[in-house]
Amino acid sequence: MRWVLLAVGVFSPLALAQTWQTARAPGFVVQTASPEDARHLPEVFRVLQKARRDLIAAGYPPPPAVRVVVHPHLKSYTAATRLPWFILAAANRNRNQIDSQRLRLLLERGALERTLRHELFHLAQPAGWPRWKAEGMALRFAGDRPRAKPLDNIGEAELERLLANPPDPATLSRAMATAFWWVGRWQAGQNLRQQP
Repeated sequence: MRWVLLAVGVFSPLALAQTWQTARAPGFVVQTASPEDARHLPEVFRVLQKARRDLIAAGYPPPPAVRVVVHPHLKSYTAATRLPWFILAAANRNRNQIDSQRLRLLLERGALERTLRHELFHLAQPAGWPRWKAEGMALRFAGDRPRAKPLDNIGEAELERLLANPPDPATLSRAMATAFWWVGRWQAGQNLRQQP
């Protein structure tokens, strides 16, 4: 895979002493501030390019240009996303951007490919989907199978609230498992309606 690496200096006030590097491949720009993270760029681009092809084949065309920002530390990530520490990455549909915690953290958890595929799906999904459907479909596209037990007797409004603002990692895991299960049920209903 061909990509170009450029030093771009300071990216934001949160990274005062950081030298950001920008790497490009067709359809993607990845910014890193750590040489350790930059070493993983070939794998990142491989995952992103394959995910782009898979999205197009599934009928979910991604934006023509996506920026991935790999934050150098948790403070930078949480300031940019306003998300808790236990959410590893986030997609911003308005900016066609994925913000991620350190690649080392994703690799240690065996979650690099699943995380990038999940967040890229969010950039390609149709507008207006409820959060449970978006999260469940993103999990399935990423090849993720939640291990947590789905939440019992929960309504859509409460599931939406928990997915948008999870109080802790365990609740998020159960809410995501519920979204995964609901999407499976929804897809089964769609398949039944399409049969003659």
